Amino acid sequence: MRKFEDYIIESFKYAFSDIKKGIVGGLLLSISEVFSILFSVFMIATDVSSNIPNFEILTSLLTVMAVGFLISLIIGFIIDGYYVRVMKTTVEGFNNLPEWNNFADLFVKGILYVIGSLILAVVFLIVPIILLFVSILLATQSNSIGLAFLIISFVIFGILLIALIFYLPLAEVNFSVKGFLGFFEFKKIFKLMSVKYVLLVIVVTIIVLIIGLIASAPFMLMEILTNPNVPHHNAVIPPTLLAIQLISAIVSGFIGFFMSLFSKRAIALYYKDNIEEEKEELEN
Repeated sequence: MRKFEDYIIESFKYAFSDIKKGIVGGLLLSISEVFSILFSVFMIATDVSSNIPNFEILTSLLTVMAVGFLISLIIGFIIDGYYVRVMKTTVEGFNNLPEWNNFADLFVKGILYVIGSLILAVVFLIVPIILLFVSILLATQSNSIGLAFLIISFVIFGILLIALIFYLPLAEVNFSVKGFLGFFEFKKIFKLMSVKYVLLVIVVTIIVLIIGLIASAPFMLMEILTNPNVPHHNAVIPPTLLAIQLISAIVSGFIGFFMSLFSKRAIALYYKDNIEEEKEELEN
């Protein structure tokens, strides 16, 4: 079993162990981020479609939006599939970033990764969401009863949201090893949790947030200083502001990819150590 700090140090080294593979992932995620920015720009443009005199122009904008969204979605699934491969190879004992190959497999694994995560979110949060709607209905009949149900629903929502936040990372690793049903081995995954794991998730999250904030802060400041009086609903985005947003998206893509490698690796190492420890205990 590794020391706590080893999970952080080893995972950081791993994330930057092969810069070429990291650049590929960062470039793909940056492309996806750029398409998201352009998608937002086109959404703003079509929102004022009454000002577009030519129907063909509007049709072209919608087509570009659809194609851009589709490309961004495909890239996103491929990247998620690569994260799954990172977790799987970590548990298998590999210390180098996996290859960027068999993109069809990455795409399929990425789709399953997203679907499994969404299903877990529904499983954990469906009850408080239903209670929230019930509390709204009851509030129309009685404010006191509605308020009581609202408080209860928020408390339950908070508890289950925290449970989901800590359950999901280990479930993702288990999925990478066991397949789709690995998401739902609740007894096994909850058994793997410990104070050490909770602290690891918190520390990793804080590190990722701090690095992300440091990387994005200069661009946020430039946006404010460059265009302080541009309203967010303005249909015409100044070229300077658009350029800043695109550069920010590219930087965020690279930072986000490397930080995801770091976080997935850290949790996968914890999973690996605990599984191996359980096997040793059974053998003895």
